This record gives sequence, structure tokens and C-alpha cells, in this order.
Amino acid sequence: MRGRILHLPVVFPCTPEAAHEVLVTKAKSFEKSPGIRVLLYMLAGQGLFTSEGALWRRQRKLMSPIFQPAPMHQYAETMRLVAERSADAMFEGKQIDIAHETTRIAMSVVGKALFDADTFDEADALGSALTTCLTWVNRNLASPGLVAHVLMLDVSEALANKTSGAFSALMRRAHDKAIEPFLLPGVRDAKLRAAVVLLDERIQAMIDERRRSGAQRKDLLTRLLVAEDPEAGGRMNDKQVRDEAVTTFVAGHETTATALAWAFYLLARNPEMLARAQAEADAFGAEPITEWQPERLAFLTRVFRETMRLYPPVMMFPRRTLEPVELCGTTLPARTLTFVSAYAQHRRADVYPDPDRFDPDRFLPEREALRHKSSYLPFSAGPRFCIGIHFAMMEGPIVLATLLRRWRFEVDPSRTITEDDFATLRPKGGVPANVRAHR
Repeated sequence: MRGRILHLPVVFPCTPEAAHEVLVTKAKSFEKSPGIRVLLYMLAGQGLFTSEGALWRRQRKLMSPIFQPAPMHQYAETMRLVAERSADAMFEGKQIDIAHETTRIAMSVVGKALFDADTFDEADALGSALTTCLTWVNRNLASPGLVAHVLMLDVSEALANKTSGAFSALMRRAHDKAIEPFLLPGVRDAKLRAAVVLLDERIQAMIDERRRSGAQRKDLLTRLLVAEDPEAGGRMNDKQVRDEAVTTFVAGHETTATALAWAFYLLARNPEMLARAQAEADAFGAEPITEWQPERLAFLTRVFRETMRLYPPVMMFPRRTLEPVELCGTTLPARTLTFVSAYAQHRRADVYPDPDRFDPDRFLPEREALRHKSSYLPFSAGPRFCIGIHFAMMEGPIVLATLLRRWRFEVDPSRTITEDDFATLRPKGGVPANVRAHR
């Protein structure tokens, strides 16, 4: 599907094959949407999610070993302990918002894993600041100011490339400066600025503390500080560590919390699936979940994956062509905006029969093998797939199992919860539920 936004050509790849070309086989011909980089600059700077070119390649090379499955396995018990703390605060008949609970759980898990923060307080303060920033991002996703800002980037880059000497250098400096979102509404709002300052000060204090202590901790912040690749230029500076830490904190709590909230909602509305999920959780008996055992959490893993099919936390992956590129037989000119929709791909009836039905067994290995690999995109695909995939795919099933061993959550069967219009696919109004004892 094709269209235009003002002067800009826009394409929406509608098939798994087209999505695969954009994200995987021809990924080098695309860049992240400049609008996304502008919107997230104050929050994530030039972290892995927003950086491009040589900087992105260097950071990906530095960080990939940190996020491999083996290093992530040490956080399995942290995930269980945080979920148990949430379960301990529940009681028969308590009314809760599941989305609020899963946010606190996911925020505390990533707070412990990333910053070695043992209390809710430190993670909550950072989380509140992040929510303020994400709310501002959400308000500006389609603002005229963002369109004007991207146009300014394009013009300054074009002038820098087509001229020489002092004027070209001036345009290059203007382009580099224009990545800061000074044209967007609310950018100077005191609350927003205070949130950014809080993030900067808290994370810089943690960086300073790690450097003083000799970087002896095992949290991800310490691993970021000591990550080294001589070929890529050695270690990260404090600014880059800050950007990567914020990026990891946002991705590590917002998306997982959203997916978990939807998972509990879907299980509450599907008693047969809930019974299977609780049976798998019960099979642990009195034994705590102290390590990642995927074979013992196979069904809950499929529950988590099916939830992210129906409600992918990140619905859209915006790209822009760097050069003329052929996409499924059609040549796209340079600077064509290309939006790959995970939500649309996940609800194709020709790929997922009866696509609106909650069916975790779609992800049995023999059924999954029949589908195109880019028909399922909750973590994107290709060289820019989410680096935290192993962390998220451990946390989801472990948190589900830990809570379901003790409680079930009743939701009003007459109430259908819809998707919120937010930067991620949050449940609108949360997920109100009554807590009931499992046994």
C-alpha cells in the first residue's frame, strides 16, 4: 500500500515477504525514521534504538555479548523474586489493576538487573520520569512540528552534500544540531525538562559510583562500562553509557509490562487456557523457579508469544530508504518512508487462521515451521532486532508462572479492553481485576 505525507512518499509493506525485504535482506538500504530519532533524542540520545551508521554498528558490536542467552540466565531468580514480592502483597478479593502490577514488576526486574537497585523507590523514580518523557513522545508522533523538523533535517543535509567549504560545514553543523527537538510543542515544559534532568543525574551518579568501586558489580550497567572492543574504538564514554542505559531501561520495562498485562487479561477470558497455564505453573510444586528451564515453561512461553502476536507492544517499525531500492518488484525512490506494521502482519488471516482468536498452540514448533519467518515481528527482525529478546522471553513466562501458582485474576467478562493510543500498545484504562486464591 502506498501514499504520501505532504511531500514524502510513504509505503506500508503488507506481506511477510515485503516486511522481510525491508527489515532483513535489504536492511542496509533503509535507516530508522528521522522522526523517531528526533522524538527520542532527549530520552535516549544516540542509544542502540535510535543511532545509525558507524555509531550503531560499534554499539551493537560492543553490547551483543552482554545480551546473549548465557549472561541473561543469571537474572532468572531476580525475575522470580520480584514477582513473588508482588504476589505477597495480594490477598483474596483485592482489587488491582493488572497493568499497574506488571509495570511495577517489570520496572523492578530491570532496575535490579540494570542498576542493581534493590528497592522499588529507585526504579519508581526513574520510571515516573520515563513515563513523562514517553507521554510527550506520544503527543508529538503526528505533530506538524515533527514534520517541519524532519524537513529541516532533509534540507540541511542536502545543502551540506551539494555545497562545499565553509557553507557546507555550516549546514553539517546545523543538521547535527537539528536532531534536538527544539521545534516540537512542549519541548520546554518544566515537567519534561525535570524528568530528563532526573534521568541524567541518577544514571550519572550510578556511573560515577561504579567507576569508584572498580566496577565489581554484576549488573548490566557495570557490563556496559567495561564492555570493550579495540577494533571499534575501546570502551563507551559516560554519555554513550547513559544513552544505552536509558534505552535498556525503557525497552526492558515498558514493552514487557505491556505484554504481561495483556497475557493475564487473555488468560482470564479463556478458562481452558488458564487451566493449562496454571497446571504448568503448579508442576513446580513447592520448588522455587531459580533458573531458566524452558522445557518446564513451554506452554507459558507460547502464551507469552501468542499475546505478543495479538498485542505487539511496538506496533510499527518506521524506516526510510537511503537509496532507490526495489521492494517486491516496485522501485522505491530514496527517502521513501516505509512503515512495517507488526500488528497488521500478526492478524493476517492467510497466515494466522481465525486471527483474532487467542490460541497459544499456534506456536507449537511444527505449526510455527509452516509460517514465513517475518510473519511474527514483536521484536522486529534482521540486524536491528531487539537485543533484549532473551531477557524478555525469560521474564514473561517466569512472572506468569510465579503469580499463577498462587493467584488467579478475575476480569469483568462483559468488559472488552481495547488498545490505548500510546507509544506502546498499552491496554486502555488498564486491566481491572479481582484477586482470587488459586487453591
